[in-house]
Amino acid sequence: MENQESHHQGLGLIRGKLVNLPHIVKQQPLKDVSKTEEVFSQSQHDYRYVGDWKTEEVYSQSQHDYRYVGDWKTEEVYSQSQHDYRYVGDWKTEEVYSQSQHDYDSDWKTEETVTCGIGAKRKSSSKGQRELQNWNYPVRSANKRTESFRVLMNLTTYSPDEVVQQLIQLGSGFSTLLQEADISPDNFDLMIKVLAHATLADSNRDKMYHLFNKICEDKFVDKLVKHAVTIKRKYPDKAQDYFANLLQFLECYAGAMITVAVVTLTHSVDVLLEILKYLEPKNYVSVDLVKQCEDLLEMLDDAYKHWENRQKLGQRKNADDFSFPPEDFRSIDVLPTLLDIFQIDRPFLRKSIVKGKYMNGHHYLDVQFRLLREDFVRPLRIGINDLLKDSVNRGRGVRIYRGVTICGPAVNRSNIYHTVKIHAQTAINYENSKQLLFGNLLCFSNDNFQTFLLGSVAERNPSKLKDGFLGVKFECDLDDQDALGDFVMIESRAYFMAYKHVLTALQKIPDNAIPMEPYIVHVQEDIDLPQYLNYKQNVKYELPVVKRSNLDHWKTVPIHNDLPEWPTGSVLGLDDSQLRAFKNALTRQFAIIQGPPGTGKTYLGLKIVKTLLHNSSVWAAESTGAPILVVCYTNHALDQFLEGIQAFTKDIVRVGSRTKSGQISRYQIKFLAEYKHEDRKRHLEDELDSLRGKIMYNSFLNDIFSSMDGVIWLNLLMEAKVIPKQIIFQLCKSTTKTKLTDWLFNSVKPETLNTLPNNPIFPLEKSTAQQLSTKNVESKSSVQTKEMRMSNLYEDVEKLREMEEQDRVLEDDLDVSPPSWLEKYKIYELRDKDLIEEMNVIKANVDDTNAKFKCEIISSQRELLRIGLSIAEVHNEMQELENQPDLDIWKLDIPRRWQLYKYWVQKLTDKTRTKLSTLSDAYKKLLTDLDVIKNEVYLGLMQKASVVGMTTTGAAQHSNLLQVLAPPIVVVEEAAEILEAHVLTSLSAKCQHLIMIGDHQQLRPSATVYELAIKYGLETSLFERMIKNGLAYDTLEYQHRMRPTISKLLIPSVYPDLKNHPSVHKFPNIIGITKNIFFISHQINEREDADDNRSHENLHEAEFLICLCRHLILQGYSHQNITILTPYSGQFFLLRRLQREIEECSGVRICVVDSFQGEENKIILLSLVRSNEEGKVGFLETENRVCVALSRAQHGLYITGNMNQLSASSKLWKTIQSDLTDMECIGDSLTLKCHNHPDQEMRVTTGQDFFMKSPRGGCQQLCGKSLPYCKHSCSEPCHYDDLFGPETHKCKQLCSKVLCKLGHLCPKPCDECQLSDACDPCTELVLKKLPCHHKHKLQCNISPERYECPTPVMRELPHCQHMANMLCHEHPEKVSCSLDCETWLNCDHKCRQKCHMKQDPDHNEYDCQENCTRSNAGCSQNHPCQKKCYEECGACTYKVSKTLPCLHKVDGVECSQPVETITCPKKCRKTLACGHPCKKMCYQECGDCLVKVKKTVPVCNHICWVECYKPATSDHCDGLCPKLLDCGHPCTGLCRESCTEQCNEMVKSDVGVCPNGHTFNVPCYLVNKGEGENADVWLYCQEPCNTTLKCGHRCVGNCGRCFQGRLHVSCTSPCREHLVCGHECKQPCIANCTPCQESCQWNCGHNRCDKACAVLCKPCKEPCPRKCEHQKCNKQCGEMCLKPPCEQPCKKKLDKCSHPCIGLCGDPCPPLCRQCDKEELFGVMEEETSDDTRFVLLEDCGHIIEAQTLKNLMEEATSTIGFKKCPKCRQTIFSNRRYHSVIINTYEVARKVKTKYNTSTKKYSITRKSIELVLQDRLLQLHYSSRAKKPVSALGIVEKGRPRIQKYLSDGELRLIMFQSQVLKKAATILHFYENQERFVPTTGSGYNYKDQDRFMPTTGSGYNIQLPSREPQQQQYENLLKANIDRVLDRVMNESHAIAPQTMQEVSCEMQRVMMLPSYWKFLEKCSSCKDETLSNIKEELHELNNPTVVFCEEREKKFSKLMKEAENSLGSVEICDSKRVGVLKAVGLREECFSDHWVKTP
Repeated sequence: MENQESHHQGLGLIRGKLVNLPHIVKQQPLKDVSKTEEVFSQSQHDYRYVGDWKTEEVYSQSQHDYRYVGDWKTEEVYSQSQHDYRYVGDWKTEEVYSQSQHDYDSDWKTEETVTCGIGAKRKSSSKGQRELQNWNYPVRSANKRTESFRVLMNLTTYSPDEVVQQLIQLGSGFSTLLQEADISPDNFDLMIKVLAHATLADSNRDKMYHLFNKICEDKFVDKLVKHAVTIKRKYPDKAQDYFANLLQFLECYAGAMITVAVVTLTHSVDVLLEILKYLEPKNYVSVDLVKQCEDLLEMLDDAYKHWENRQKLGQRKNADDFSFPPEDFRSIDVLPTLLDIFQIDRPFLRKSIVKGKYMNGHHYLDVQFRLLREDFVRPLRIGINDLLKDSVNRGRGVRIYRGVTICGPAVNRSNIYHTVKIHAQTAINYENSKQLLFGNLLCFSNDNFQTFLLGSVAERNPSKLKDGFLGVKFECDLDDQDALGDFVMIESRAYFMAYKHVLTALQKIPDNAIPMEPYIVHVQEDIDLPQYLNYKQNVKYELPVVKRSNLDHWKTVPIHNDLPEWPTGSVLGLDDSQLRAFKNALTRQFAIIQGPPGTGKTYLGLKIVKTLLHNSSVWAAESTGAPILVVCYTNHALDQFLEGIQAFTKDIVRVGSRTKSGQISRYQIKFLAEYKHEDRKRHLEDELDSLRGKIMYNSFLNDIFSSMDGVIWLNLLMEAKVIPKQIIFQLCKSTTKTKLTDWLFNSVKPETLNTLPNNPIFPLEKSTAQQLSTKNVESKSSVQTKEMRMSNLYEDVEKLREMEEQDRVLEDDLDVSPPSWLEKYKIYELRDKDLIEEMNVIKANVDDTNAKFKCEIISSQRELLRIGLSIAEVHNEMQELENQPDLDIWKLDIPRRWQLYKYWVQKLTDKTRTKLSTLSDAYKKLLTDLDVIKNEVYLGLMQKASVVGMTTTGAAQHSNLLQVLAPPIVVVEEAAEILEAHVLTSLSAKCQHLIMIGDHQQLRPSATVYELAIKYGLETSLFERMIKNGLAYDTLEYQHRMRPTISKLLIPSVYPDLKNHPSVHKFPNIIGITKNIFFISHQINEREDADDNRSHENLHEAEFLICLCRHLILQGYSHQNITILTPYSGQFFLLRRLQREIEECSGVRICVVDSFQGEENKIILLSLVRSNEEGKVGFLETENRVCVALSRAQHGLYITGNMNQLSASSKLWKTIQSDLTDMECIGDSLTLKCHNHPDQEMRVTTGQDFFMKSPRGGCQQLCGKSLPYCKHSCSEPCHYDDLFGPETHKCKQLCSKVLCKLGHLCPKPCDECQLSDACDPCTELVLKKLPCHHKHKLQCNISPERYECPTPVMRELPHCQHMANMLCHEHPEKVSCSLDCETWLNCDHKCRQKCHMKQDPDHNEYDCQENCTRSNAGCSQNHPCQKKCYEECGACTYKVSKTLPCLHKVDGVECSQPVETITCPKKCRKTLACGHPCKKMCYQECGDCLVKVKKTVPVCNHICWVECYKPATSDHCDGLCPKLLDCGHPCTGLCRESCTEQCNEMVKSDVGVCPNGHTFNVPCYLVNKGEGENADVWLYCQEPCNTTLKCGHRCVGNCGRCFQGRLHVSCTSPCREHLVCGHECKQPCIANCTPCQESCQWNCGHNRCDKACAVLCKPCKEPCPRKCEHQKCNKQCGEMCLKPPCEQPCKKKLDKCSHPCIGLCGDPCPPLCRQCDKEELFGVMEEETSDDTRFVLLEDCGHIIEAQTLKNLMEEATSTIGFKKCPKCRQTIFSNRRYHSVIINTYEVARKVKTKYNTSTKKYSITRKSIELVLQDRLLQLHYSSRAKKPVSALGIVEKGRPRIQKYLSDGELRLIMFQSQVLKKAATILHFYENQERFVPTTGSGYNYKDQDRFMPTTGSGYNIQLPSREPQQQQYENLLKANIDRVLDRVMNESHAIAPQTMQEVSCEMQRVMMLPSYWKFLEKCSSCKDETLSNIKEELHELNNPTVVFCEEREKKFSKLMKEAENSLGSVEICDSKRVGVLKAVGLREECFSDHWVKTP
């Protein structure tokens, strides 16, 4: 026993590893010792270390054991006496000694705890000694313990969600408590209790997981186990509560974060289990706790094994397409959580069913939601996990930015976002067009992704982005988050906002309200008429007819007529295919139109919309607005479509991003809303504008203060009052404007050079100065070139980004331009940028001989600025420094100055951020209010419109408005490019007509994750899916765009049936090129260093196409006729860069292929880019993208690429190569043709060839034609005359005219002089003498008299007689003197201005800025004045110490303030009469003593704490009440409370026994309540029920809970019924059996089904295995065999013994031998058998069964559906060759069961609406409105005026809520009937009449104005009894949750009927007591038996009861029988009569 006990104390080896616990405890020998352990025995005991040994030594020199279970480093443990020494702490250099008979257990710093026997003494260096006796736990610090204990205790009173919110806050102190090395035991207990309480949180689950993730680190887990060991050893009586709370917390943590818990908790839980097993036999903990811990450990083990298996086997197989999801998708968060990022298992996903139908609406929505959510979550998950594995490399599919800080809030029109600063500038590559796009998902973390913040790009101003500033809209409130420090930011490519809005909209769509469900979900091929045509006959449409006049003409046609009866296509302006599509689009509810390139999709769509609008009376609702909704994928397509619509209607509303079309801009909804006169809206917008300006200003300041780029102006710091006044006075001593700069830089300024004499300090020769200037100019030129190149790059990036973002940015998301004054607002005194500009100006001034010296000074300032800004901040020291009263800041060294300055800036930043936070909160509130009004205005505008246009992004964001708008007709353009979920959320449940127009053979929807796009079908659009499923659609057949040679590339390889319209044969040929289409093939490779941030580019192709573009421009083509396309953004940037170098190409559009979808141009130049050694072509092998690229050109198409590489990549390119070869339109060079000289042809291969062979667009010959303005001939190469005729060419020969008398010739070209009709004046430089006798070189045409001499001279100024430097031409009167004024003022100070004899020479207006030297007036201490000299001194403001009349000394008082006016801030020193010191302030009157003292209450003699002046009364006593109740039991209340009215002491019931004969105890107050008065006492019977329920399980309730057998508790056992498939049902007993989720066991021998059991198996197509020499089945394996099994014996021999086989012919041979295995064989037989007996082998279980026995079993006819089972082991027989037909037949029947279950579209009749109708019953609301709150809350019904929250409810929950509502209604009916029976007068009929109907009419209030008459006492007693009976039933019903058993429902119904009959029964007994009739006595006995409380009051008993009561009425008169119907059970609650178990039976 001793060893066993020691074993538990030591905990032993845990799961084969050493435990690391910070304890030293006693240890006895253990059997299991690991490899790294050593066991020493040198005396009578063993010593064992179970930990991490390094350099430790364990000694035993006495009779005790020493064990350290911790992390030893350099410690030694000695034992030199007869006691144990234990250190529980963090050992470093300490040693533990034992030299006495005491134990030491402390932190060994300033305290020691000495244990002597029972009590505990504490020695403290500061507190002295204190006796602590009878404490449950030793207390370390009373103050600390009290505060922590109080805070934790308060948290236990909060709700779980509030607890989580409190703990996660930064200032809560909880994290500090966790980090304490030694947490007191009571605090630890309470802390675990608080955490357990927090696990119950509902709304803050994510925050709770974040909190737990931070808490559960290794150190804290060690503390958990350490405290558990302490509980075990010292305080086992507290173990039950502690371990219950601890396990609750650990279970929640493990369930939420199983991947982390497997690592951190497994060993610790093992330790806890050992402790619990030790405590359980001693009754310290319950068995349930041990079981709970075992279950938790098992869960962790299973998770670990699962993880191991996944590591070995790789990713598990995907979920089956028809398997059931683990949870309802509506319960999944749209935003990714930690669980999504770090989960082990792949998420549950099912493929989009591209071919086939979905099971139901829920299946469809679930698939779409999960795939779409995974599409944007997976890149984030992969990127974060990759980053955590390798922090250096970047994650896959994401971009990583380090050193990101969150600066502060900013605003745009509709949002508040935050500015973030990306400090690592190199991370931003501007050549990547998709980097930091608007709406991209961003993830921030500053704790290695233990937590993270989600946001999206909300604002990306290009100029700000250069400096690293980006706008981010966070998805959470940053006020509740830790947003400080540096973050790692991860960018995903996913456009997050579209995902968010669409996913949210998907969750809101009800399963039974999916738009167009028959087609979208069930892929119904037969398409009906639109709903608005279904109910109308002979509908006629007016169709638009083409006429020569511009007026519209319409022809009336019956819409239901066949196509031949319609007008012809020529009449309607349509070709045949367009006419067919036009007719079907108007008459099909679900219309699909496929339009290949150029076939007129948009034209046809406009014709359809025009027709529908003209005939809107047919489909438009009169009461509400019914617009047509037009949805397009891109803004360009939407604008193009709406431009066509506005030709025939102006009632258009466009919703979405800002349009670029001038025609459509006036229809923008924001523009229209501005004219909506809404005073509320206007008022809110004005407030928003005002707040927006304030936020912009403060955000502007915050960004500047955060960046710290320079020295800010002093006035900003002064206005914010962050600098003390005395320091401001010192700073103002500086005479410069930049006072802070002067102070920080110690007055080193380049301006001082202005006062230098003419001789420079460093004289430079002129030649040297010129060289310096030349270098500066060259340097400046290179800088400007680089800046220009970067500027061009930014421009190109923004151009491409604009294309990428044009369909993302909605108009409300547009950024607001800051006020113009804000850009001019000067913040800095000095910054590096200003210094650089100043230096560039100095370098550019060639005449400045001091340039070098000035530049050196500026360079030194830049270096000092850089060093100063990089000095570390020490805010605490600076706070003390600035508070020093005698601080002289000018004496501080430079580092201290910068630290003090940065401290001021930090204070200013904090103030700005606080103000920003306040303004942001107000802005958010106003935005919310404005959104409500704006949505109302938007909805009103849309309802009044005829057409509403949206992009898919706009439709997703306004999905709520669309559901309310409910447009009956929706037209979707570009439908094949839109994800299916986006189309679905654009529709409403009331959509009656859907028209989709597109082409799935061009661009497809874009998915982020390739696997989801390809393997899961996410990139398959709804358009394409419907076509693949055989739904009727129309294809347009005639293309009107491409000339035949271009369309041949697509016909027939892509579009076999596409035809050319006759008009395309008339297109003109391309000028200057021999071919209209040509492919220039090459072998030149692309750039090799392309990566994620740099796309592919090919310089050869770019140069060739730019030069080809120039050649075409030179042929006379306009820039608008040519477009250059490329599939890659890298090539786009390269083309744009080269375009700038070729002036002629300026204005030509360069575009990425994907952005040009839906557009066309006359000439297309296409660069395919890809050419490499690996043969990779990327997505050029995708047919859809190739189709788009090749189908944009009308007249000419020129392509350059590597055709050999392309043709090897796909069949399509091979076909294209063949077609081009046949047309002779492919080669390595392009042939040009001169327009002027047709015989001249040039072959070009590179871009340079164009300049060499066709320099001006013609040939190489000279033009030679005469120029019109001179007689010279044109010297230009051959050029196209129409564009460059002789009149436009410039003559390049020099002009020969003489300009002046000196014979200088004109230096200009001839054409310049001819165009201006005159030559310019002569500009030759000539040395001339000026009138001042100075000589200078002037232009020849300038007269010396008019030239201002620039020679510097020294002259005397007349007004002050000072000498001054000036230019020769300047007049001394106009020159200001630059010398200092030397005048001394009357105040004895010197004037600090420059010489000012012209202005104020007498200094009358001058204010002396020196410090005042006078003493303050009236100052007794002669303090100097602190003001400026010119200011009046006034009262003394020096801060001094003064002694007040109360003798207290006060510091910091102004010297001039009288002591009588000062309020003393000290506490009162007086002693009150009671002897206690006064607790009030000195200036307050003392009054009553508030000190709490102990006083004895006279009444109860208890001691209580009360204020000293108050008497001790029982009102203050918290002791237990000493009084005895009337029953003799003690009162359980407190003294200050009233005595208990109802004694709850359990005593034996005076009733004796319950109706079942059980004795029981009841609360004392119920002892005198007999059976006749109150049957509530029976509820206290605790005898087990043990009745067998209808489900076959035993009832687990007791006699009282089960109402003595009338109403049993719901069964909690698992079902265990056998399903039709043979498996056991895993559902709870009270729920219906659902389709089986086990793996299917079907195995025919050829293959095994790998689906879930509930999913239908695919029949095997292999030949039937039944064949022998006598017969053979020719059917397939999955079909019924037509021939019976062969009955002939098998002729084979057994391999093992060569004896004959005992089986039958054609069957597998049984392995047993009749002779060798006789005993084993015949041991299974019950009877003797003959030698001819044959046996059959069961393949499933391997048992051998006698053939006839098996035949009887298999052919036995039963009504129950299910597979046969082995007669020996009862295993289901799934596979048997002999009885294959029987098994197939059984499977077919089971298949029908599965089909019926899976395909039933309306499983339940219960709807939310039906439940709400029941709950709205008037009587129910009158009597049980409070009880009705529970079902109302479960349904999600909330108060009027608030949004309704649609909660997801399972079928079982809906049935339960309906039943609860029905029971409440029934109870209200019973109670109302009884209460009002006095108002009824019996009539001769069976009904009742009202005496006064008016008294029962409902009032206008919420209740009823029912006037009840007074009741007699007996009647009131009956009413109370009736209510008690009803309440007992309601308590049982309303406490049910999730589901309810059918038996319980039936029994409740019976019990309610019994209760309903009780009033009439009581009435009968009352009347019977006064009537002595033998007949009545018999009736009374029978009624008593029928009312037996142990028997269910079934319907048969009810009928007998009613019959007897009717008989009694003959003698007694009316007994008022209530004839209300029974509570409907099965029908009322929609209980399904079928389930999936094998209770299904066959019916004829």
